[in-house]
Amino acid sequence: MRRILLAIALLLAVSAAHAQINVGLEIKRRTFLRYEPVLVTVTMENLTGRDIILSDGEAPWFSFLVMHGEEKTILPPRNPDYKLEPLELKIGETLKRTVNLVDLYPITEYGLHRIRATIYAKPLNQFFTSRTAGVDISEGRTLWKQTVGVPETMPNAGDNHEFSLLSTQGAQHQYLYCRVTDPGSGRVMGMYKLGHMIDGTMFDAKFDATNTLHVLHLVGPKTYSLTQISPNGEVHGQWTYDAPKYKPMLRRDGTGNLDIVGATKRVEAAKNLPPPPKASDRPPGLPPAR
Repeated sequence: MRRILLAIALLLAVSAAHAQINVGLEIKRRTFLRYEPVLVTVTMENLTGRDIILSDGEAPWFSFLVMHGEEKTILPPRNPDYKLEPLELKIGETLKRTVNLVDLYPITEYGLHRIRATIYAKPLNQFFTSRTAGVDISEGRTLWKQTVGVPETMPNAGDNHEFSLLSTQGAQHQYLYCRVTDPGSGRVMGMYKLGHMIDGTMFDAKFDATNTLHVLHLVGPKTYSLTQISPNGEVHGQWTYDAPKYKPMLRRDGTGNLDIVGATKRVEAAKNLPPPPKASDRPPGLPPAR
């Protein structure tokens, strides 16, 4: 706590006139769903007139100031003692670093979060900060949910995991998300954006014999997307299907597996979705994840 307070005091004392290291912060969106990865890109430009080594000292050389709510409550990092490898920033050089802020700070409460990137230059004993950016965390609209058991052949066998399909309105499209959670521990197994939705259309969601969820939804004229997510929140893949004549559907065969009727899969590589959040990404006050 003393390190955090010291870092905050030094941070708030920084003057724009001392901007020998320009720090930029880019967040491509303003609204995120709860537990969705919040990707931020930090730019560091060396204007000190010499090469400089950024390394941990009184505070980590790379960190953020994250404030939540109208009262601007400061959120501490998940791990206040995390260590970073030193980084050499040559004279006149500009470097970028992209991180998932949810991995570093508990940005899981609803409402506005104000974020500033902070670079601590140990040789100068100064903090340099970016402009403040804001992101809103919301729950979105729950469209569908179902709890299933994890099969004996998989990790976490015997546990019950809940699948939720949610939607939120973006700047240009409505988007469909899938979240997988362990209701017993509060652990978030995965949180994924499946793609945009066409207004007025619905998805088809079914489980196969292994309780892997298949989600089929319309993404364009006669074009559908199929996503498969395991009971442990692992994405098996995402594919595009063409349905020139009829609305396709998921149909179980005699063994419990699923086929798509009325559509043809495009010949393309499966799309990669972001990895699931870490086990630490769970609501506060719940027991540790197993």
